[in-house]
Amino acid sequence: MKTNKHSFASRLITRTVLTTSIIFLATVSVIIFKGGPVMYDRAVEYSGQCLRASLLDVQTKISTIEAMASATVSTFEEHYNGNHIIDTAACYSLLRKTIENNTGIIGCGFFFEPHKYIRGNRFAGLYSTTALSGNSGEISTEWDDDISFAEDGYDYSEQEWYSLARESGKPIWISPFLEYIVTTDYQTLVSSYSYPVKDKNGDFIGIFAIDISLDWLYDKLVGIRPYEHSNVVLADNELNFICNPLSQNPYEGSMYDTPFVQEMDYTLDRSLTVNDLYFYEDNIGVTEISEGGDKAFLIFQEMENGWILCTASLYDDIFSDLIGLILLISTITVICLILMFIMSRRVIHKVSEPIRDFAEATSKITEGRFDVPIPQVNTKDELEELGNALIYMQESVTDYIARLKTTTAEKERLASELSVARGIQSKMLNTEFPEMEHAGLSASCIPAREVGGDLYDFFIDGKYLYFIVGDVSGKGVPAALLMAITIAAFRALNKKLHTMAEITGLINNTFCRSNREMMFVTTIVGRLDTETGELEICNGGHNPMMIVSPDGKASLYNAKHKNLACGIMEDFPYEGESLTLEKGSRLIVYTDGISEAENADKSQYGEPRLLEWGETCGPDVSDADAIESLISSVNTFTEDNEPNDDRTILCISLKG
Repeated sequence: MKTNKHSFASRLITRTVLTTSIIFLATVSVIIFKGGPVMYDRAVEYSGQCLRASLLDVQTKISTIEAMASATVSTFEEHYNGNHIIDTAACYSLLRKTIENNTGIIGCGFFFEPHKYIRGNRFAGLYSTTALSGNSGEISTEWDDDISFAEDGYDYSEQEWYSLARESGKPIWISPFLEYIVTTDYQTLVSSYSYPVKDKNGDFIGIFAIDISLDWLYDKLVGIRPYEHSNVVLADNELNFICNPLSQNPYEGSMYDTPFVQEMDYTLDRSLTVNDLYFYEDNIGVTEISEGGDKAFLIFQEMENGWILCTASLYDDIFSDLIGLILLISTITVICLILMFIMSRRVIHKVSEPIRDFAEATSKITEGRFDVPIPQVNTKDELEELGNALIYMQESVTDYIARLKTTTAEKERLASELSVARGIQSKMLNTEFPEMEHAGLSASCIPAREVGGDLYDFFIDGKYLYFIVGDVSGKGVPAALLMAITIAAFRALNKKLHTMAEITGLINNTFCRSNREMMFVTTIVGRLDTETGELEICNGGHNPMMIVSPDGKASLYNAKHKNLACGIMEDFPYEGESLTLEKGSRLIVYTDGISEAENADKSQYGEPRLLEWGETCGPDVSDADAIESLISSVNTFTEDNEPNDDRTILCISLKG
């Protein structure tokens, strides 16, 4: 069944474009997160510079007025305290010169305490102005005395500009107010500067007041704008607007009730005061505001006279350049990604064409078509090395398959021969156990490979039962051949000789004469008188036999004589021994494939477990069942793992 596949070229293109997109997003993120604070700091710095420059200009004009007022008062006090004649004409002349030398002044005048200018007069005020003259630019004068007060009820001593300066004893600026100008027939914003006048004893004698027009402030503030939607306002120390260019009535309202931020209805909370505007060094404060989805920042700066200059700028204006840069980068990147996708698609498909050819050829090879041609490339790089490797692989696989066929055929032949050999070997083992009057007999041989080296054999001669159990060193075919020689020698010699030692010696000499591979066989050769229980044995280096007595106690019978295994030394003097078995006892002869059987932890079954099992095998258990029980016990211990050696058991029981 075919499955959906993505080509190498497609995946490479996708990952290339994806990686580039991630790099772009990371770059934009860095620009936003790093560039944003930088843009904000620069915006604050730029707005502050504009604010300071404008404040310096405003402060210069105000300082000029203050300096002129100080000079005028000094001149007046010098004459007043120097016994010079100070008359009204001289005062008006001084006032006229003050106005003529300062174009921003609407008017100025001296206003005295009772009886300080003319004895007997409570009011004495001299005022010169350009606001009342019918001819523009001419200076007119006013005179306030007790008579004029009686006519118009104007008590200058109760006015703010007079009373505050008198109480503080210092020059003060008065909050701006609207004044009607006759010469131009319109209202203008006016602020007054009051300067105390004192006698030679330092006692307060009056006020020198100057009225200046603030019309120039509107144009000045509008011209400051650091950004397109910025607004710059001027307020007094109570946050009442001196000028708010954003409002329809620029000279009315306050920061508490009149919006002063472009495109926002924001006003200050009435709980905030001038002291809450976060003034830092150089009397500058910065704060942020938000309304809905809009954000702005405010910069405040306090002037020397207590007025506050404030600039409000929208975040959209501050970051417009950054947003424009990001949009430009995004547009260029998208275009580049599209072009890169188109170009890389062509280039990568062209470059990866040999890979597709290699993949197709390899796929056909896996289907068994080993003669498929491998594309030739001359790229002088890894692709050429890959092509050469595929060609070498194809040749190697083809050669390997040819050799594998030959090897498989040979293995099949050997397997067939081994199967025949196993059949022959199994037939050499006596599997027909005769019924005897005084004894029982059973045996089993389980080879570890196709053919094994363990052996057993027996025959009956009258009341005698002759038997042999052996274990040829090694496994496989060589061991099977020596096993056959041993059985043949046992069968040929038993009827001619009388002792088991002599039989073992002749088997040994037969091995030694034809044993170039230096193999050996351990044996137990025995003859049992089934009527009396007398047993003659010769142990040629084999495992000890196990005897289970009629009362069910199992024990190992270790040979008295230490005989060598057959095949090690020719003409070795083997010695036999005799013992008598009780009626009802059982004799079990086994190979080391039983006692040395291993489990997964490489632990051996061992003789203690063998004895433990033997005590469960009473006289009521048949010999065949006893062998099956022992094999089951070994298999349980080894967890049915593959046997590490042949397993052979011969079981003989004397009937009680």
